[in-house]
Formats: sequence, structure tokens, C-alpha cells
Amino acid sequence: MNRLVFGLAFFIVSCSAVAGARAADADKIQAAAEKSLALLQKCGPQFFVATGCVACHQQSVTSLAVGEAKLRGLKFDEKTAREQIQITALTVKTYRQRFLDRVDHPAGSAPGTGYIALGLAVEGYAADENTDAMIIELAGRQHSDGSWTAFGHRPPMEYSRISATALGLRALQLYGPPGMKDQLQKRIDKAHDWLLAAKAQSNSDRAFRLLGLAWAGGAEQAVKEEVAALSKQQRADGGWSQHSTLDSDAFATGLALFALSVGGNVAADDERYQRGVDFLLQTQLADGSWYIKSRSFPFQPYFESGFPHGHDQWISATATGYATVALMRALPAKGNAGG
Repeated sequence: MNRLVFGLAFFIVSCSAVAGARAADADKIQAAAEKSLALLQKCGPQFFVATGCVACHQQSVTSLAVGEAKLRGLKFDEKTAREQIQITALTVKTYRQRFLDRVDHPAGSAPGTGYIALGLAVEGYAADENTDAMIIELAGRQHSDGSWTAFGHRPPMEYSRISATALGLRALQLYGPPGMKDQLQKRIDKAHDWLLAAKAQSNSDRAFRLLGLAWAGGAEQAVKEEVAALSKQQRADGGWSQHSTLDSDAFATGLALFALSVGGNVAADDERYQRGVDFLLQTQLADGSWYIKSRSFPFQPYFESGFPHGHDQWISATATGYATVALMRALPAKGNAGG
């Protein structure tokens, strides 16, 4: 399959799972999603100006939301979306020689590369010599057992071997050079087998194990079991928590709904999905964001990106991105993603 077409299929997959929200709630969901996307799009460019970095929590997850907005006819800033994809592509180009030299850097980690690939693919970015280098470097980082590890220890986004492996195999699928098809498929199969044996320790693990197994294909029973396991973790308030000792939050809930929809083919009118949407609507703040307290060790000087919540803005931005995607997937499709 053409790599561009395969990339665009990222969100179009399982369209039957997005049957639509309850009619009375559709306008409310759309308004909430458009408000949060506007905030995300405003802050992404400010983050890049301050850091020169394309971040999964600022650019890539926002691109996932933009892809959903296109597919469902929601409002978004087309100019900003286009510029952010160009910036991401330029960053990959800038790193090309480092990829080929196997220099350690965050963009070369499985989560970093995975999120970049997801963001580019949903916007319809065609593979080129720069993404080829990115994928070749990523393939070389795969462990002999089929897994990948994160570049750093920054929960909940960059710490889990399960999420790193799911994102790694997806990047190989989306942007693998055609001349390496057979070799990369063997790597994807090894990653699939590793995920099949892996034991999830958190809801993030469960969500990414579900996504990874579904993306790799061929493990229908395991996918069904992971859908059941993730569904079982839904709280009485309709949300999910990152860990059993923490309260329900938008990051865990948005990611869980995303995984259930994309990986588990759970319909938007399913009771589980509707309860999760209700939780997100009830916990969204007036500025369009969701607040999440960071659990990561701060490794860089603090600065403001324009996103609210101070020292907790990075994880809050990620949570807002996943929550926005989850809300949008409760609405019917009206167009073509990436078109």
C-alpha cells in the first residue's frame, strides 16, 4: 500500500466505531473540542519559538486533533496547522544526518519518532529521504526481543516499554522505506510478539498495548481481552486514572477512549465511550484546557509556552490533546482526513 495512503488511514480506520454522539450532545461536544483545539494551536508555535523543538505534547498530539477536525468538519486554524507540519518536517530534515550517524537525541527515541510519524501521517505528509533516515535509525534501536525503550524517564508519556514499542512499530508501518519492506515487517512482527507477552502495569500500558496489537494485526483475541481489561478500569465517574492511587483525569481518559475507538473498534455511542465523553465535558476548564499534575522530573529550565497551568503545562497540553481527539471521535465524519 502507498505509504501516504497508509498514513491517511490512521484515523479513517474503524470509521464504523465512530457512529456519532447523542444528538442532544453533539453541539456541546463540538464547541468543547473546537475551544480546546484553538488553545492547542495557539500555544504550539510559541513552544517551538522558545525551544526550537517539535514536542509530542505540543505539536504531534495537536496534529492528531487537527486530523480529526478535518475529518469531522470542525473549525481549526488551517494556516497554523500547515505551518506546524512544515516545522515538523523541517525538524526531521535537520536531524537527518544525526539519524544516519546514530547520535542520541530525543527525536530518535521510539516515543519521539512515533509521535512525529503519527502527526505527519494524519496530515498527509508524504515520506521522503528524511523520514527514511528517521525510520532506519529507529529500526536500529529496536532490542533483540522486539521491544523499544524510551529515551528518558518522563511518565506518563516517555517511560513505558509498552508504549514505546507500540509507537515504534506504528512508525515503521507509516513511514518505512519500500525497499526495506520485508526487513521492517519482521521487526513489526517481533514487536507484535513482544506486546502479546507483555503485562500492562497502568492504564497507559493497557491503551498502548491495545493500540500496538491492533496496528500490528493478527491478535484478535488478545485485542478483545485488552479492550475488556481497559474497560474494566473505567471509574464510576466515567473517567480513567493513570494509576489506581490517582484520581480520574483527562490524560488517562482521553487516551483510553482513543485506544478503545482506534484499537478496539468501540463505537462512539457505546455506553463506555459516552460515559468517558461526559467525564471530559464535565472536567474541561473555562479556557478549554484540562489540568493534570506532572509526575515527571523537571529536566529543562522553566518557561511559558502560552498554555495554562505553569509547571504542569506540558502534561496538561497532552491531556488536552487526547481529550480533544476523544471528543471529536464522538462526532460523525464529514470529510477526508488529510484532505
